[in-house]
Amino acid sequence: MIFKKLYLQDFGVFGGSFERNTIDLQPREKDGQLRPIILFGGLNGAGKTTTLTSVRLALYGRQSLGKAITTTRYHEFLSESIHNPRNQLLAPNSAAVQLDFDFGRRGEVIDYSVKRSWSKSGNNVTELLEIYQNGELIKGLTDEQKQSFLNELIPIGVADLFFFDGEKIANLAEDENNAVLADAINRLLGIDIINRLKADLSVYLRSQKKDKMPEDVQAQINILEAMYKKQYNLYQEALSNLESKKIVHTDLFARKERQLQTVNELGGAWASSRQAEEAKELQLREEKNSTTNQIKALLADTVPLSLAKTQIDALLQQLTAEQKLKKEHLIEEELNARISTIKQSLLKSFGSDFQQQIESTIETQKLQVSNDFDIIHDISDSELSRLLHIVNQVVPKQQAEMETLCTRLEKIEGELEASGINISRAPDEKRIESYVEELSKIDKKIGAIGSEIEQHTKDAKDALKLAMDALRKLRDHEKQYSLSSSITKGISLAENTRDLLSQFAAKTRERRIATLEKEFLKSFSKLARKDDLLIKARINPETYSVTLLDNNGNAIEKQKLSAGEKQIYAIAMLEALGRTSGKALPIIIDTPLGRLDSKHRKNLVRNYFPTASHQVLILSTDTEVDEDFYQELAPEISHAFEVEYDPQAGCSTYKEGYFWRA
Repeated sequence: MIFKKLYLQDFGVFGGSFERNTIDLQPREKDGQLRPIILFGGLNGAGKTTTLTSVRLALYGRQSLGKAITTTRYHEFLSESIHNPRNQLLAPNSAAVQLDFDFGRRGEVIDYSVKRSWSKSGNNVTELLEIYQNGELIKGLTDEQKQSFLNELIPIGVADLFFFDGEKIANLAEDENNAVLADAINRLLGIDIINRLKADLSVYLRSQKKDKMPEDVQAQINILEAMYKKQYNLYQEALSNLESKKIVHTDLFARKERQLQTVNELGGAWASSRQAEEAKELQLREEKNSTTNQIKALLADTVPLSLAKTQIDALLQQLTAEQKLKKEHLIEEELNARISTIKQSLLKSFGSDFQQQIESTIETQKLQVSNDFDIIHDISDSELSRLLHIVNQVVPKQQAEMETLCTRLEKIEGELEASGINISRAPDEKRIESYVEELSKIDKKIGAIGSEIEQHTKDAKDALKLAMDALRKLRDHEKQYSLSSSITKGISLAENTRDLLSQFAAKTRERRIATLEKEFLKSFSKLARKDDLLIKARINPETYSVTLLDNNGNAIEKQKLSAGEKQIYAIAMLEALGRTSGKALPIIIDTPLGRLDSKHRKNLVRNYFPTASHQVLILSTDTEVDEDFYQELAPEISHAFEVEYDPQAGCSTYKEGYFWRA
């Protein structure tokens, strides 16, 4: 199968006719090689995901929104999807999508064109589905038959494995109870159809056997059947509401992204933070004043002494020398006084006859201190000690404080300058007031829808539990009162068929799951990094629980995988499911790289995209497939489109090229 062209008419954010919005999807040949990749780039909210949505809508209609979507909700979706331009008096009341593709059947390539159009009148929506085969309109089919024809070409359960987005990858990566994987395998194998057939046979058997049971048992069965139908209908209704609310939730997020883009282009990013910036500026000014006052206090204290280090060192040397000289003079006076006393005592003892001898001896013992050094300052010991403390301890400490305060002051002034620039960038609030109000309304709606989704999820779980309880009691009654002697041939055949279907489903599961495990190992091996665990997957055919094994056969808990490994696990599983299906379909993958690190991205770019299929449509932002990854993919890129959104017109257009590459 090859997608050739996609046409949009007033669909979503794309306004205008098919001629304005025609996208060439067919891979082109370059340098003698048919290149498989068509790259779509667009900022969030611009409308690049519409490519995936429109392909699924063209092929599957209501089923593209989910299994349990009601006709009413589907018509609401179609009505909401009609383009609503800004600044125009008359808005369109109709829209259409068309997909042209080639499909190989029994060795013959057939050209198909599927056009799905709709219009609204008041609250009513009218839909028209047209299918062209080799240019001829297929006639004589009802709408249900047309849809069945398309489902036979490409079963939606298989298409889910080829047309998927980042959310599906995330769901499969974080699928702890295996519900997502089980659903994918069931739809891949067609087991969901087998299960419906078994359920229909069970209804037939109950109706046939009920007549042969006692009246009181029949009454109990009637009550249980009524309870089962009621709860199952409530379950289906809750699922329908859940799916519809999820679609609204997704639409609101897309609207929010577009509104944010518009607000940001008008300077709203600065306006939204203006109040915070002004408060920050006030706080910074207060901190600047406080810091400046602290600096002034230090300058009024001892910090200036640090500026005259040489002079201070010379002064301390002078003062130290003076203190030393003063101590020597004191010692001289004290010693000489004691010598004089000794002299008088000796003279008394020995008399005047020894006076000359005593005096000559005493004179030689007197201390003589040099008087070459002048005492200038003559300060006390306590004053010198205080001065030394100031110079050696207080000044260095205050100098360090001064340096810290000056660094902080410089930083504050830089932050003040940046804050002033941010405030000056903010536009007049009145200019964006209406856009901000609309953004606030959207946020409130998103919150309200989120609460409704939680409630519908709870309702669905509760109703399903009650329905299963009633069904289990019904089966218990059947086993208890089933009389083999009175079973008719029709009942016998139905029971045998039901058993045969169970055996067929089990054998089919086992065979396909064995193939799936092999394909998964191939896919994971080529996508994982060298330092990742090389894991195998063992899938239980009954419960679909996945056991991951390392090279030594040891079980690995999925929760212990890194976020990147989980993403690679999910992508490898999707590729393995696709290959197991045996279908050769194009792949459409939306925002596939969001949670991957650079090394995992490289492996995906090098080893997955070029070989994933004969035609690969990648929907990406400029931060996912950036310039480096674009260069990596370049040899495999057929051509690229950029989705440009015009906030003034409220409209997007496809332009051939990719961001920086026209």
